[in-house]
Formats: sequence, structure tokens, C-alpha cells
Amino acid sequence: MSSRARFRNRFQLLAAVLVTVVQLPAVLWLCWHTRTPVPALVAVLVSPPYLRQLHAPWATTEPALSTYLALGWWAACAVFDVLMLPAALAVRAGTPFGVAWGLAGAIALVMGVDTVLGRPRLRRRAVRIEGLPPELDGYRIGQLSDVHCGPYASEKRVASWVARLNAQNLDLVTVTGDLITHGSSHVEAVARALGGLRAKNGAFACMGNHDYFTDGEHLVRQLRRNGLNVLRNEGKVIERGGARLYVAGVDDTWTSRDDIDRALAARPEGAPTILLAHDPDLFPEAQAREVELTLSGHTHGGQLGVPGVPRLSLGRFVTVWVAGLYRKGRSWLYVNRGAGTTGPPARLGAPAELTVITLRRA
Repeated sequence: MSSRARFRNRFQLLAAVLVTVVQLPAVLWLCWHTRTPVPALVAVLVSPPYLRQLHAPWATTEPALSTYLALGWWAACAVFDVLMLPAALAVRAGTPFGVAWGLAGAIALVMGVDTVLGRPRLRRRAVRIEGLPPELDGYRIGQLSDVHCGPYASEKRVASWVARLNAQNLDLVTVTGDLITHGSSHVEAVARALGGLRAKNGAFACMGNHDYFTDGEHLVRQLRRNGLNVLRNEGKVIERGGARLYVAGVDDTWTSRDDIDRALAARPEGAPTILLAHDPDLFPEAQAREVELTLSGHTHGGQLGVPGVPRLSLGRFVTVWVAGLYRKGRSWLYVNRGAGTTGPPARLGAPAELTVITLRRA
């Protein structure tokens, strides 16, 4: 069996397990409470048609009616799991009715802010770098990650994120991978939208795993045609007031295209380095090579997590570098929660973001 076929089978198995886990608590409770098999029948009718469409993450499939029905059903089940079921169980255990449903209302408010508004937050961070030239003190870098342009993130929506970053009057703007969801249907759209990025020293991008769930070479050509500097195991020197900054990008780890040594090969001695690496698990390699700042994405901050505890989320099953700013020695890592989503277009406890990072002298 080829590696691609094995990956497809694992993807389908994971999708089936997630669908089952989300539905099971709600279905069992509703069947018991109503004394009928109707909830189970609904689950059986809704899920298989959608699962049959999931040939692989790189397959191009526009959402059918069955997709929207399935997403609606699973969203209702998820709300039930995290809101209605705990409150009902609390009441049965003797918790005062008002306290239980007040807690449920608070959870609903948090869920509403994260999933309904859907507007990425603008986060600002400062990173202090040892040996940073005075000319680069205050240098401002924008980061957009995990765009996932597709059925749930249209070209117009991506363009609105671009406009928000452009309004920050940045020195440099970066896009750290997963520009599309899958397939070829939105390649030109995302290239047009991201082609609108503007910064004093240009716009730079690296590839993510989803960017190879299509013809990756075609995507790169379209991005470059629209003005983006796509860095694939390579870098570029930027000068400002006589000081030099090295901006490098490493290719996708999932398809074993990454080569961090090649990406840093042209780094001038003593020049601070910004490394674009979609996968944050490359951070230890970057730190070993004394890269001052690595910008990553990939995790979506877990996409689903505990509100108020940003690093307690599903991302913990993927990596130790879930979201936010990390430091190891003199090297920094920023893991962006991303602007888009993958799978159901919902977030909990991991709000979407756009980031502006300011470099400061240590």
C-alpha cells in the first residue's frame, strides 16, 4: 500500500472517530430521555452520506446539501455535549437549577463569541532579541496563518483579513502556510486575495501541509504571479538603514520537503533571522541553529479547547507548541492560532487571530 493510500485511510478513520465521539453523548442521552430510537436514526441518516464524500483531505469536493445537514447536526450535538448535558447532569445531581443553567449560559456566551462572530482578533506581541541592530529596533512584522481559503473562507473574507493587516503600516508581512483547505477550486482566489498584502519590505510566505492537498507547484506559481515571495527552503536578505535582516522559509514537513539547513544557507553572519515554518515542531531545529524568531501556525490553537485556558486544547494531542509565544535560550517561537478553520467552521477557546510582532533590542 502506498504512503498516500495509508494517509487516506487514516484520514477517513480519524474523521469517522471524530464524528462518532461528537454524536455519541447526545444520541445516547436523547434516546434514553425520549425513549425512542429517533436520535440514533437521525445520526445514521446524516453521517454516512457525508463520510462517503471524504475520499481524502486533498480531494476537491464542494459542499453538498448532505454536508450542511451533517455540519448542522454535529454543531447541535457539540452544543449539547458542552452545554446542555453538563447542566442537565448537574441538576440531576442536586445542583440548584439557577446555578447550573447560569453556568451553561456563560459557556454559551463564550461559544458564541468564538464561533458566531468569526472575526480574527488582532494580537500584538513584542519580542526582545539579543544583538538586534538599533536600526531594527521597533521593526514590525505582521503574520497571517492557516487561511484555509475554501467553502468556509471565501476570497472576500480573506481579502478582509489582508486589509486589516495592511492598515497596520507594517515593515514586513508573512503568511505561514495552509493557504487553502484542499483541492484546486480556491487556488486562484487565495492568490488574488493574498496578492493584496502590502508592507514596506514586502510579503513573504511558506507552504503548509494543506498546500500540498492540491498541485502545490501550481499554487506557488499563482502566489508568485500575484506578488508574494514564496520561500521554499530559501531566504532573502532585507536591509534597513545599513542593518541586515534575514527572512527564511522552510517547506512542508508532512511531505518531507523541509530542509532547514538549505533555508539558512545564505544567512549573513550576525544577521538576525526570521524563519517561516508552518509546523512549530521545527522550533528545536531552529533553536539549535540560533534562529532568533520562528513564526509558525498549523495548530489553530487546537481550534477546540477550554475557554480561558488557551494552552489546554486539542492541540496538545499534536504538539507541545500549541499557541502563543515560547522562548528557548535566545530563540523565540510564535505559534499563530490562524485565521481560518479546518473541518467544521467553529472554534471554542481558541479564537482566530492576526498578529503584529514588534522586534525590540534585548
